[in-house]
Amino acid sequence: LMIYDVAVIGAGVIGSMIARELSRYRVKTCLVEKEADVAMGTSKANSGIIHAGYNDKHGTLKAKFNMLGNSMMDQISNELDVPFKRIGSLVLAFNENDIRNLEDLYTSGIENGVPGMKILDEGETKALEPNISSDVIGALYSPSTGIICPYELNIAVAENAAQNGVKVYLSNEVKSISKKDGVFVINTSQQSIRSRYAVNAAGVYSDAI
Repeated sequence: LMIYDVAVIGAGVIGSMIARELSRYRVKTCLVEKEADVAMGTSKANSGIIHAGYNDKHGTLKAKFNMLGNSMMDQISNELDVPFKRIGSLVLAFNENDIRNLEDLYTSGIENGVPGMKILDEGETKALEPNISSDVIGALYSPSTGIICPYELNIAVAENAAQNGVKVYLSNEVKSISKKDGVFVINTSQQSIRSRYAVNAAGVYSDAI
């Protein structure tokens, strides 16, 4: 019976990225997905914004991985031929209280290592974005914020993993997982998959997995 080294459960953007990374090595990997295609869960429904990382609490894993992920996107999009644009972002201020919030975000961004941020005054904000509300009095500008098509990225990553030898099992909902002789037995709606390691990348179903 075939025993995989790693079974990645969930073919969203995280699971597919992990499978692609594993495909660089001599590791027998499979990607297990309950839906009929990749990117059918949370990954298809997000905003497509590659966040800069000024919004995350310093010292958290979210802040760490947001920064790391953001810095990797140019290379990843280039390797996969997926359009990616660093269009930058503006967080707008309409009163003095908003300005204080911008200063807090700026401080948080500096702590997290976000590059190139600036707090703009009214004139600078309107010069950068002429169509903005006339009521704006300032903004936090972050040039490293980007946009990408989430499912295009997800499909490209999963395709690349498959080209590199990862076996993709679609329409395989995981029903139960047990361990026998040091090997995970992953029972799906279609079959039984055996693997030495299992990665839980099941998104909103990760608690069930």
